[in-house]
Amino acid sequence: MRTLAAGMVGLALAVGTGACGDGSGQGAVGTDTTATGSVTSTPATPSGATSSATGTPTSQASGQLAAMPVYWVAESRKSFALYREFRTVPDAGGAVASAVAAMTRMKPLDPDYTTPWRPATTVKVTQRGTALSVDLSKDAFANTNLGSELASRALQQLVYTATAAAQKAGKPASTVTITVDGAAYDAWGVIRVGEPMRRAPMIEVQAHVWVTSPQEGATRPAGSIRFTGYGTSFEANFTWQVRTPSGEVRARGNAMGGTGTGGFGEFTFSTSLTPGTYVVEVSTDDPSGGTEGPGPATDTKTFVVR
Repeated sequence: MRTLAAGMVGLALAVGTGACGDGSGQGAVGTDTTATGSVTSTPATPSGATSSATGTPTSQASGQLAAMPVYWVAESRKSFALYREFRTVPDAGGAVASAVAAMTRMKPLDPDYTTPWRPATTVKVTQRGTALSVDLSKDAFANTNLGSELASRALQQLVYTATAAAQKAGKPASTVTITVDGAAYDAWGVIRVGEPMRRAPMIEVQAHVWVTSPQEGATRPAGSIRFTGYGTSFEANFTWQVRTPSGEVRARGNAMGGTGTGGFGEFTFSTSLTPGTYVVEVSTDDPSGGTEGPGPATDTKTFVVR
């Protein structure tokens, strides 16, 4: 995966020019940045509607929910892809409202990830059966550097986050209707929202590889370190290496995961490490050797061994 922080604006503008109007947090080091402004979650009052479901994650501390799934966006394989982190987030009145609010207000742990959203002052969630409704304040759409491709991915970012949070809360959802201040809206001026949306196929919007453990900045005891990840790759083969920040490779190998024919799945591998700071990099297999297509997908995580 290439770093998006420096190139996102330029690429977003380029896209816009071409198309006008888609576990657990583990010892992460660093502080989540929350923007100014309150987040409001309004419990549903109509019969059958809920703002949180039975089994809502237990608060890790007063006013917080632990291990909530939040999706981010990064540049990958000459496009934009979704990546997930599990985060401890402020309790905004339910699992879905809390995860969506965090998606707009917090920063990813991984500096390669970002969010096109801006802090939403208000997030209201209702659920009837498997249908979610998420109403946002207009300030969530204040970012003007989005073309149609990135806007589409950002909407899927919300759909994936909301449905993952609903699943975690024990009340699965299959559709998400996004409104703005209670009405349909032209999101970023390029995509009309207000109708039910479903998750787009994973192969189209999710990153083809990401490291799920350790998360960015995590700490592990010296000895055998177990790594886990998720993705899809040619012939189910992923390549990995662990290196120092200066680039010295300490271990490398291959891991198997997914179906090899487009299906996603988990992979694991382990290696022994002495105390220090390391970067793990995992890539999908590229049978063309970079001569055809967008090339391999790659994800990295920096972590500490003590």
